Amino acid sequence: MAAYAAALFFWGWLGDRLNPKLVVAAGMVGSAVTLTLFGAIPKWFNFYHAPYYIMTYVAFGLVQACGWPSEIAIMANWFGKGNRGFVMGVWAACQPVGNIFGSIFTAMVLPLGYQYTFVFNSVLIALGAIVVVMAIDSSPNEEHEDGVEANSSEPHHNFHGEPISLFKAVLLPGVLAYCICNACLKLVNYAFFFWLPLYLTDAYHWEESQADQLSIWYDFGGIIGSVLGGYITDKMGKRSPLIVAMLVCSIGSLYFYAHVGPHMFWNAVVMTTVGVTVSGPYNLIVGSISIDLGSQPALAGNTQAMSTVSGLLDGTGSAGSAVGQLLIPIIQDDLGWKAVFYVFMLLNGFAILAILKRCIIDLKSLRKLRSGEESPLLNDEAGDHED
Repeated sequence: MAAYAAALFFWGWLGDRLNPKLVVAAGMVGSAVTLTLFGAIPKWFNFYHAPYYIMTYVAFGLVQACGWPSEIAIMANWFGKGNRGFVMGVWAACQPVGNIFGSIFTAMVLPLGYQYTFVFNSVLIALGAIVVVMAIDSSPNEEHEDGVEANSSEPHHNFHGEPISLFKAVLLPGVLAYCICNACLKLVNYAFFFWLPLYLTDAYHWEESQADQLSIWYDFGGIIGSVLGGYITDKMGKRSPLIVAMLVCSIGSLYFYAHVGPHMFWNAVVMTTVGVTVSGPYNLIVGSISIDLGSQPALAGNTQAMSTVSGLLDGTGSAGSAVGQLLIPIIQDDLGWKAVFYVFMLLNGFAILAILKRCIIDLKSLRKLRSGEESPLLNDEAGDHED
């Protein structure tokens, strides 16, 4: 996770300087190779050494990070602000959907041997890279441009302005606030992704298969929160008020989940609610908000900042998540699982504080809009204020 977080800053920077489609494809091929090197090669050659595992897993994190920033840049080129929240909400739900299908496919392949689960996923990733190169254009005008082939690594003429540095990106209005928010929120979201099955087996002594099946409800909640959240924010014209409201609700849902007990039905119900209120706003931030921040008025029409801003936003989130993976077992060993959930509640409280100023400004803007003093502009999510 630490390697993934560090690489996001680089891949985001690179995605605004090269054809983002090729950046994604190159990273996918690298991910396929390193995943097989990590999971299958040691089994086939009876080669089990910790330094090898560390090296290949770090390499996997470095190349896997290529995807999100450049994909955000591509999506921003294709979809305008009018329905951005809904489109990105549906698209960002690919993460929990991938978790669900990944669990299903892994369970199907596992009887052949654990090494083949890595090979199977590597093949899927490699096939995905081919689809990206063959079927996706980085922008609507890519195939019509004169003098530049679709597979060129040169930036296209429909991109306006010059790429910006990471330092300039973090100084853009709203970027730092959402980076802090995402650092807290992604820690909580990924903690559920990595630790939820273990928690269910350790706390309630359920079978591993039962825990894996039940944990899928968290991903279902993330899909619901992402899609509905995107749709509602499109209708509102502002995003931060709903994100704050969802995060406030997440504190309550986390508290209830810590005390729900070993009742599978209620566990699934509350777990779904946690997914809606934690994974939902996370998907909105790394999706719609990334595009809002990367296309705000402060950039004066510069379209070559999208990948950099997205990489910065997701990179700080991943850095927070990496720290969380170190802290969670320590907290659990010393204080127990309930303390872990209380820490999650505290972190979501910090996430709220990080964007509270943005939320207040947006609420005032909505009030003016209701009274007819202001025009609705989705693109001013972070551009009409000072931070």
